[in-house]
Amino acid sequence: MHTESRDLLEHLADRLPPDVLQTYRGYSDAGEWAMLVDVLCATLVKRQIPVTEAERGELANVLGQFTLPIDGWNYINNPESVLSQLKIVST
Repeated sequence: MHTESRDLLEHLADRLPPDVLQTYRGYSDAGEWAMLVDVLCATLVKRQIPVTEAERGELANVLGQFTLPIDGWNYINNPESVLSQLKIVST
């Protein structure tokens, strides 16, 4: 989980505000992977940050590693909704 979620975060780093990126890296460094993935999903959906098909696939893989449901994680618990709301761009 750590490697996949951190790799995804780093692939998206250039599209995240610096303060948000720093916070999310902190979650990763602390082993708070559920927090990282949930807030990253929220950010991608709410801000409509562009992602490629490959990045969408990475996110789907990360979301698929969680055993659902997990109390308190709205985005992780709704992976289909998250993936359908992403702003997909071609490379």
